[in-house]
Amino acid sequence: MKQFAIFMIFTIFSISCFTLKVTAIDIKDIDNDGKTGIPEAIYALKVVAEMHELHLEFSESPVDLQGISAKFVENIAYDEKKRTYFDIWLPESSRPTGLVIYIHGGGFKSGDKKGVRSSFKQEIRTFLENKIAFASINYSLLEPFGQESEGVIKSLKDSKRAIQFIKYYARSFNINKDKIMLSGGSAGAGTSLWIAFNDDLEEPNNPDPVLRESTRVSGVAVRETQATYDLERWVYDVFVDYPNITLEELLKDRENSFLQFYGLSSKDAYHTPEMINYRDRVDMLDLMSKDDPPIWVSNINNAVVYPRNTGLLYHHAYHARELKERADALGIENVISYGKEPSFFPDPVRPDETWAEFCIRILGR
Repeated sequence: MKQFAIFMIFTIFSISCFTLKVTAIDIKDIDNDGKTGIPEAIYALKVVAEMHELHLEFSESPVDLQGISAKFVENIAYDEKKRTYFDIWLPESSRPTGLVIYIHGGGFKSGDKKGVRSSFKQEIRTFLENKIAFASINYSLLEPFGQESEGVIKSLKDSKRAIQFIKYYARSFNINKDKIMLSGGSAGAGTSLWIAFNDDLEEPNNPDPVLRESTRVSGVAVRETQATYDLERWVYDVFVDYPNITLEELLKDRENSFLQFYGLSSKDAYHTPEMINYRDRVDMLDLMSKDDPPIWVSNINNAVVYPRNTGLLYHHAYHARELKERADALGIENVISYGKEPSFFPDPVRPDETWAEFCIRILGR
């Protein structure tokens, strides 16, 4: 018994190290027998569990919930950076719920988590009615050209951490960490795909307990996405139907934005082994594998024409087409529609399924 108690205390100490600062635990003599045994070990485990709790301050929902029983928490910090905050709606539930995390768009230069409050009021209510929580996150944006040294990977890693943070505190949110889906538009769409297509980005030996959490998700639902952030593949794969498109054409009047995207200040730094590796790390098409979760993609806001402007370039139907072809080849479950009449290509199986319906269906499995 004594050996078991010692083992339990050692285990408790190990668990307590999950916090960034090791906290001393005052082991009380629960049964007043002058010994450290099972009752004391159980008490210490409860203390450690409380360390793992997150204090939530609820406030009035900015979306009219129309009588749905749910709570709202605003501006939860998931890191110590200027923009690393998220909002979350939590449905009343006696058991852990699923969760949809929305990542806003804006070209990694603008946008805000508050956008969902006007754009997706009904979807938020629908999720909550179905006992699915909904979160909307902010992340670090790119600094102006010449000041940005990390590039898009900075923004991507922030969103990754947000997911891990929520999983780490899943108990506080009453979230089932195995029932989480990602969603987003434009930059948020690409971010969602990047996280979903990566192998698990957990870091088991990281001293930060948040980063030890898995990044795997149940599915992804995105709109107006990019197929990859290796922009050279836009030339050779995404826009292969337009043979006149070259990298130089893509960069025309966009060179500074292109360099800013990769955290560079000159074109000379682009042609280096380090930058080839960087592009590989953000190439969602190459990251795809047969064990990836189901995806729902809709790029239906623009006609299928030569991408002469930035909006068409970033949100072209052929980004979705490329994802469709790759997903089908690998056997990844997908619902993908793209294009616009007269060149509209709806998903052949579920042409009318909305992103909210997709999320509910996948999380209901």
